[in-house]
Amino acid sequence: MRGQFLPLFSTIVLILLVCQAQGEIAEDKIALFRLESFALPSNIPGAFPHSPTISPIEIKLVEELLVKDANEHHIFFNEIGYHNHLTHMLLADFSLGASPTRLKEVYEREAKKQRPKPEKHNGFNWTEHLGDGDYYSDYLDFMLNEVKKLGRVAAVEKYAFDEQNNMLSRWLGGAYHPFIHTGYGLEFGIDGMVAEGLAQMCVHADRAKVLFPNETKSSENTENTSSKTALEIAKETLDDSRFDGLVTYDDSGLTTVLDKKPELVLEYVNKWSLTPDKEELVNKARELMNLAVAVYAGPQRPDKEVLLNFFLMHALTSSLFLPTTVQQIDPKLGVKFLRGKFTMDLAYFTSQNRPKLNLEQFTSSNTEFKKSWKEIFELAVNHNDTHLPKAIRALKQAERWNPKEPLGEGVYRSIASMTVESIASTEEDKKNGKRWWGHGGLGFNETWSNIPDRKEGKL
Repeated sequence: MRGQFLPLFSTIVLILLVCQAQGEIAEDKIALFRLESFALPSNIPGAFPHSPTISPIEIKLVEELLVKDANEHHIFFNEIGYHNHLTHMLLADFSLGASPTRLKEVYEREAKKQRPKPEKHNGFNWTEHLGDGDYYSDYLDFMLNEVKKLGRVAAVEKYAFDEQNNMLSRWLGGAYHPFIHTGYGLEFGIDGMVAEGLAQMCVHADRAKVLFPNETKSSENTENTSSKTALEIAKETLDDSRFDGLVTYDDSGLTTVLDKKPELVLEYVNKWSLTPDKEELVNKARELMNLAVAVYAGPQRPDKEVLLNFFLMHALTSSLFLPTTVQQIDPKLGVKFLRGKFTMDLAYFTSQNRPKLNLEQFTSSNTEFKKSWKEIFELAVNHNDTHLPKAIRALKQAERWNPKEPLGEGVYRSIASMTVESIASTEEDKKNGKRWWGHGGLGFNETWSNIPDRKEGKL
């Protein structure tokens, strides 16, 4: 396998040349942005099976562009705190078999949206500036050194699970983006991306602090022996009148229910049984992957054209990294992590006003979306929305980790086909009836009122 990939020496020489032109990243940190999973026979458990067409050319190009992004760009592309998705899309397209030309195109287009890294400060202390994006450069340097010193997994264990500073809330906050970024690093073996993800975590607010301290402290001693899956527990909320009226069409947000009634969310979270056993944690990761798929696609209305929600999509894209993460971190932390992820997934779903979930509409016999995975991958690689190739990888990963297809025959592929056929890639697509991701709560009739009726066929 070694002979298939770029020799280490050549990789380092190439990246050194790039960094010489760009400045700022020290030589001893350049190696942190190598794709370790491609430099050696991969020993990263749970990783997505990347395209067999990947060659040394794509590998060294991606490593070069990762360093360039780390060297030049903020983790937020605007002052509001919207996230830099450049490397996410780059690695997703790379994984699905994008050509060098396409990878360069993705980088150049997305780089135009980014803003430069902020200046570093003197006298930096990592606990004193949490939640402040102006300190991102300081946090990045700090985390690069910590990852280099501790190793990427140990750094995640030390900082993402720091209870004193409520870091789990920050890691899973911001529509999961700090975890997603870290997840890419854990999946591809990129130490530098783990450091970036942890730095991003540090500049996020801990908005879920009302719940996470209690949740994390109770998770190790859970004695619940329930056999219900995460999806079965989520469906139980549909019949619980205590949720009625907690969310209105006008105040539907990411975690509205969690903000208003954290104890109610926690009641359902605590129905989910977790033990610090690696094999069991992998099984629980499977459950959360299926939950993410269900809440992402299940709310579709058979009488309406497709409307996919932006926030529930993030529950899906973040699920891709669950098997990789739980198989690398300490099992006791794995319990806290999965419980935290379930908490946020459940908060997202209930804050959408608990839309009904109907996955039968996506079985092979009931859907019009029938593209093959090969066709889906080709369309995803050439799609211009930064989230779409991430969603496709997550759906394929869910199918891979659930070979018996518990959601129904062909469901994962049908949903992936629906995604690439329905989400607009260009303004021209939008004129032809495709849509961007929707932001309104899918459990509200008002959200669907402007969506055209389906003319014929069925989902």
